[in-house]
Amino acid sequence: MSTHYFARYAHDPAEWTDIPAASREKLAGELLPDLMSVVRHISCDDDTTRKTLWRLHDGTLVESVLMRYPDRVTMCISSQAGCGMNCPFCATGQAGLDRNLSTAEIVHQIVDGMRALRDGEVPGGPARLSNIVFMGMGEPLANYKRVVGAIRRLTDPEPDGLGLSQRGITVSTVGLVPAMLRFADEGFKCRLAVSLHAPDDELRDTLVPVNTRWKVREVLDAAWEYAEKSGRRISIEYALIRDINDQAWRGDLLGRLLKGKRVHVNLIPLNPTPGSKWTASRPEDEKAFVEAIARHGVPVTVRDTRGQEIDGACGQLAAAER
Repeated sequence: MSTHYFARYAHDPAEWTDIPAASREKLAGELLPDLMSVVRHISCDDDTTRKTLWRLHDGTLVESVLMRYPDRVTMCISSQAGCGMNCPFCATGQAGLDRNLSTAEIVHQIVDGMRALRDGEVPGGPARLSNIVFMGMGEPLANYKRVVGAIRRLTDPEPDGLGLSQRGITVSTVGLVPAMLRFADEGFKCRLAVSLHAPDDELRDTLVPVNTRWKVREVLDAAWEYAEKSGRRISIEYALIRDINDQAWRGDLLGRLLKGKRVHVNLIPLNPTPGSKWTASRPEDEKAFVEAIARHGVPVTVRDTRGQEIDGACGQLAAAER
């Protein structure tokens, strides 16, 4: 069974031709229950970006996104239905938390993506998945045990898992410090991405409400511990929001905080949600912000924005469906 699922991506019992036909449905019912189904796929970027809306067995909605680039294929997956972190500029955060996903529900998003790539459903011919990012709906470290279980299933060798590299997996967090420290002790080689969004506590308290519990310096200290134990550099995620957190002096402060550390700053032009007052920075402000960070010798890039015309920001498609 595990060979069919993890090595062949075959969750339809009709494909298990080496198992007697009479046994297939019984095995499927007991070992591979129908956990989730595709509501719809929406594509853009000449169909190289494909967003999937899933309906889970209890009717809950979650999303995943498959993004094909010339040199790699990245899949962004959800770890929770909704999110309880309540960040005001995030569509998922404003919807609140429905529930945690199970390890199986997390893994199945990947298995389905890998099958779609193998079968040529995404333009460009058959391909392999190269990167997985836990940056979809939810705060991964708030669903700690199931996310860690999913990472083990994704990276254990076939047929016990998918045999993917831990180095190709990125786990994002808003800064749940105890969970970050626990994650550092798992022995993983995954990348940790910290959704910082502000370098000063005064602003971050409002943009990332969990900051009222664990402050910027505590979050960064936990990140440096993960970097030390994993040998991987930390990714600092920073959504640039016009006139809110994109001032050059904040870029300078961020550069000072990160200077000399094993880190990379990933600036994200905000993907605005309908009716929201939050929007992306002006080009000149974005440029000044980048330069302010770079002056401290800190590597910084602006993320290529994908999927805006298909409600690419996680939570938008599920909200529209509801």
